[in-house]
Amino acid sequence: MKRTAAVFGVGLALLFLHDAPANAQGPGPKVADARPGDLRVIATAAIRGPLDAVLVAAQQAAGRPIVIEYGSARGNLKNEILAGQDFEVALLLPDVNEELLKQGKILPESYEIARVNVAIGLRGNAPNPDVSTPAMLKEAMLRAKSVKYAPTGAALMTVKKVLSTLGIADSIKDSSNLREQVPLGPGEYEINLYPLSEIIPNKALKNLGPVNAELQVPAIISAVVGKHANDEKAARALIRFLQGPAIDQALKEGGMMKGTAGS
Repeated sequence: MKRTAAVFGVGLALLFLHDAPANAQGPGPKVADARPGDLRVIATAAIRGPLDAVLVAAQQAAGRPIVIEYGSARGNLKNEILAGQDFEVALLLPDVNEELLKQGKILPESYEIARVNVAIGLRGNAPNPDVSTPAMLKEAMLRAKSVKYAPTGAALMTVKKVLSTLGIADSIKDSSNLREQVPLGPGEYEINLYPLSEIIPNKALKNLGPVNAELQVPAIISAVVGKHANDEKAARALIRFLQGPAIDQALKEGGMMKGTAGS
């Protein structure tokens, strides 16, 4: 009977815990802890829910136990790979993959698995602010006691566009680099900007819906194969599985969209 080596915790290094929204799940084992024969997967936390949901079937498709380390694509995960951590499959972001390819850490092939919009999560005992237009979102963010996002996370491109387009980068109460949770009093609230797939399962946040379309830069999650993968055949079998229909329902329930075929 094969050992199930899946990692269900979010594999964030302690240094990057502030990259997760309030009450997100904490650190778990890393791919460095994998045993011989395990298929090592490094993945952005944005796809955690759907990937965990199909993990048993994914292991059957790959023919190996799978160890998954979740974290910040532009933060601890990229840094670990650049520092020499080997793996079979990584589910990261296009700009990260480009850097890894230049550094000789991945094979020159990429497969789009999913896309996800950035959403607005509300923390605090306060009425829902109106965020239906860019102008109303600006007002809500300026009134917030705290605005939180991951400085190296999958939502970063949208966050940058929101702050620059609305001209509020220097005016909001930015808590993105704080590890501790900002305390909120009666009527006070915190705005969280994270992938919808991270807002939906977070019990501490109320989902206010996606960021306005004109400010939205969907995060694209693509699969790549490690340059020093121990089993390229199993790695590609996993990627084919993730490109297939088995994960579609989990993606939908997680607020994600299927990747573009042929990417």
